[in-house]
Amino acid sequence: MTNSNAADLEAEYERRTPTSKEHFEEARTYLPGGDTREVTYVDPYPTFVEEASGCTLTTADGEELLDFLNNYTQSVLGHAPPTVVDAVTERFARGNGLAAPTTEATELARRIVERVPSVETVRFANSGTEATMNAIRAAIAHTGNEHVLKLDGAFHGTHDTVLVGVEDEGRENPGVPTTVEERVSTVPFNDTKALVEAFERHGDDLACFIVDPIMGNAGMIPPREGFLETARDLTADTDTLLLFDEVMTFRMDPGGAQERYGIRPDLTAFGKFIGGGLPAGAFGGREDVMSVFDPATGSVTHSGTFNANPATMVGGAATLDALDGNAIERLNDLGATARERLEAVCADAEVPAQVTGDASFLNVHFTDDEVRDARTGTTHEAITERFSLAMRNRGVFVADRGLVNLSTPMGEPEIDALVDAVEGALADLSTAAAFDGA
Repeated sequence: MTNSNAADLEAEYERRTPTSKEHFEEARTYLPGGDTREVTYVDPYPTFVEEASGCTLTTADGEELLDFLNNYTQSVLGHAPPTVVDAVTERFARGNGLAAPTTEATELARRIVERVPSVETVRFANSGTEATMNAIRAAIAHTGNEHVLKLDGAFHGTHDTVLVGVEDEGRENPGVPTTVEERVSTVPFNDTKALVEAFERHGDDLACFIVDPIMGNAGMIPPREGFLETARDLTADTDTLLLFDEVMTFRMDPGGAQERYGIRPDLTAFGKFIGGGLPAGAFGGREDVMSVFDPATGSVTHSGTFNANPATMVGGAATLDALDGNAIERLNDLGATARERLEAVCADAEVPAQVTGDASFLNVHFTDDEVRDARTGTTHEAITERFSLAMRNRGVFVADRGLVNLSTPMGEPEIDALVDAVEGALADLSTAAAFDGA
């Protein structure tokens, strides 16, 4: 389907997915917009998935897709890994909704503390949103300051404090109080000079600086040498807490991106794969900071009906056990191979395209300029949505912002399929009409 314009891509998608279209029309009757998770909505309608196994999705239309999205990096072991399924179902069969602590939470906490040197104690929640929200609350309670610094274009969940400067300046949507803009400032990623200036303006009033070690929402952009090191120095000098959002990046190394890049934050937020495919979040760090949550002596309330439910805890423990250093090293090597091969494909393409990423992550950007931060990336431009649709039509499932990530069931044949699909998708976008109209 070479030299196709946007209408051709959409028509081909609709030809392939009539059942998904029917399901979507029915869903619109009961769900605003036909979905309940904004990131899974795509034009003209999303694909409905019936089941998944390993690195393959089976759609409602009977298609089999290679899954290079992996629930936005959560399914690092692929879908329905047997050891995790067995652990979760066995525990769930013994009861799960318990208003009491269980040893399963202690076991998962122990694994996280042993893997991440900066984390001395940890608490569990049910999402990455809850993890960053409570970590920021800990920082405010510990420092007595209420101002938060974050990166331009960074996404840290859907609570008010972090919904500033995500896709534009100021609050993300009218559901966020305008007052939040008074206590949240942003700074460009990889701009050390701007970071220093931000601390000169706000350093004495900051509770924390929340950072993606590698910027996921902006397109898997790695840190430049010196940026994270400067962040660590500036926060230490001003008694500001450095908070790493490792909801996505914990899979980059047994100790997370902080271990890979050699930076030790004060607090860390976790999520995605640590629940073994069930809803999960966690946050932890220095014991003196985390002590604000001690029910006997602390000052900050933290509760939740499903916090540390045992099925999630055993699923997380089984996942961490499987995702050991050898598994991560193999996955990261496979990611490096994928990036190298795709860089060659992009160099030969008729549209301006390049690849960013690290470890088992990569992202395709449609620009010849250096991609260093959210403003130079192309993750929220229409051309990336067309690219993902072209990939989808070729049997490969990626994010509509160009995000690709790998899972452990993958090997060289899956990388071959990915490279072929990207090469074909770039050809689909190669006409001036397809690109200039984006």
